[in-house]
Amino acid sequence: MIKWYNILLTLVLLSGLVSCVEEYWPNIDKYENLLVVDGLVTNGVDTTVVSLSISTSINDSKLLPLSGAQVYISDQDNVMSQLIEMEIGSYKIPASEFIGKVGDSYQLHINHPNGNKYVSDISTLLEPSPIDSVYSSPDSYELTNGDHPVVGLQFYIDNHGLTADTCNYLWRLSQTYKYQSSFTLDYIWEGAMIQVENPDSLRTCWRTKPVQQIFTYSTRYLDNTKITKYPLNFVSTDTKMLSMRYSLFVEQLTIEDRAFSFWDALQKQNISQENLYTQQPVQIRGNVRNVLDEDEVVLGYFTVAGVTKKRVYVNRPASLTFYYSVCDPDFESMMMVAASTPTFWPIFITNIPGAGMALGASDVCFDCRLEGGGLNPPNFWEE
Repeated sequence: MIKWYNILLTLVLLSGLVSCVEEYWPNIDKYENLLVVDGLVTNGVDTTVVSLSISTSINDSKLLPLSGAQVYISDQDNVMSQLIEMEIGSYKIPASEFIGKVGDSYQLHINHPNGNKYVSDISTLLEPSPIDSVYSSPDSYELTNGDHPVVGLQFYIDNHGLTADTCNYLWRLSQTYKYQSSFTLDYIWEGAMIQVENPDSLRTCWRTKPVQQIFTYSTRYLDNTKITKYPLNFVSTDTKMLSMRYSLFVEQLTIEDRAFSFWDALQKQNISQENLYTQQPVQIRGNVRNVLDEDEVVLGYFTVAGVTKKRVYVNRPASLTFYYSVCDPDFESMMMVAASTPTFWPIFITNIPGAGMALGASDVCFDCRLEGGGLNPPNFWEE
């Protein structure tokens, strides 16, 4: 399960909360050491994951994983399925042992190592709605102090509900992109010039990361359940994401009213990893509580949802101007390579046809892995 953008540490709002989500004014001095729950059950064939953490200071964005808990999910027949701690604070059960069923109800049970017991509200897994299409179109906007417009692709989704009933949606997005370093690695200097057999060996990478935004929508006040051109994420040419080939993976979750109110309240505040704690916090309580102490504040949410998935690919848009930084070849420093000491080895060197050998500002100019990616495409990747 993709991490829920690390927003669960804050779960904050200023105003405008939907009435079925409880507004709570916390004592900030007591914000530390709160249980944070991030769980999801769907009808999809994925491993079910519940992440447990402990909050730190309101001025600290870290979560401390909670190890040693006992975690169970029960259904409407009170059949219990145990999740096993596979990584510190991450409790999992494979799809071969547990998959949510449409129409069934589920509840989360947590036995804390300190002896406290926690349960979630009982939630029903709703029927998922189809995704008709996910697509993009060029878009741009101006920045007040920018030296160029922000240019990129705006992604959209179209879908329709299967019934005339209200549909509440939460979208989770993950993006994967193929990119290259600026230079081929033709030679390495380690006291002598060593020719690299495959100069492209470190040049092309693939990187996957979540989209750090929340996307919600409800057809509650619409005459029909069809959604057309709902905006998802925007991908800018200021980065390398669109430089070669880009893939967007969309998970569309159909959720109950209370879950929608919770996630929609967060979405309205545009909370992301980059702007936590930018406003006076008001906490949203989730759907997990201490069995013996109803007043204890528990952060996070156990979400039960019908899921539909779709992946799309986009090649480098020929019509867009790209602004991501590239390395400039350093020809002058090549003259000093032979006089370098082992402290600076290995020194990476590229050979630019018609111009000669050159250095780069750093190893990132030669090794794409230093920009966060890996040398092998993921299993789902299509060219």
